[in-house]
Amino acid sequence: MILRRVIEHVKAQNWTAVALDFVIVVLGVFIGLQVQDWNTARNARAAAHEYRERLVTDMELSVSRNQKQIDYGRFQISQLDFVLAALTSCHLDAGEAGAFGAGLYNMGRFDLPTMIMGTIDELNATGDFKLIGDPALRRSISDTVRIYRTEFAVEPQLTGRIVPHVNYVRSHVRFMLDENVDYAPSVNSDKVFYDFDALCADEQFINAVAAVREMTQAAVSLNEEVRDRQSELLTALGAAT
Repeated sequence: MILRRVIEHVKAQNWTAVALDFVIVVLGVFIGLQVQDWNTARNARAAAHEYRERLVTDMELSVSRNQKQIDYGRFQISQLDFVLAALTSCHLDAGEAGAFGAGLYNMGRFDLPTMIMGTIDELNATGDFKLIGDPALRRSISDTVRIYRTEFAVEPQLTGRIVPHVNYVRSHVRFMLDENVDYAPSVNSDKVFYDFDALCADEQFINAVAAVREMTQAAVSLNEEVRDRQSELLTALGAAT
């Protein structure tokens, strides 16, 4: 319709109307582009807000899981301290046999740091990472991922060091429990078989327990470092959301 009007005005040599039509067309295109840019910016802001909210959820889960692993690791360390004290003194009361057996049963059952990576992986895969507009926040996310991957990469080394010690302990203790028990503060002592006096005299056995304790402490420290970085990132995300 606009084009037909322009042609008619040109034929009529109504240059004022032609100029007015031209202004209307240019103004319409300009407004259309501005509206499009505004919609694009609004959609980008909405997407960025959604991504940050999802990142908050991911980091909350990550911190929670790591804290759970830290708590369990510390629990294992306290159990191994009890086991080592009993072996060193070569004394174990009848009522403590269940706790002693639980310490041996739980040893080595630690987990390395965890991190929920779904949203971060999506940001990288889609190229939307740039939507997290704050450079400092993007840097914090990248640094947290780098530290997590660095700490998790020690798993083969840590596992390789701990497995021989756990195997040695298990070669001297037999468990006949009716079910798998996690976080057990005590087990049925009638289902755990060992020669306590022989264990007390076995320096390799005692050293194996001490080595597992050391590796458990190392795992706890790794979890704490990653948890702390995730907590800092969570604070930054909360401030940006």
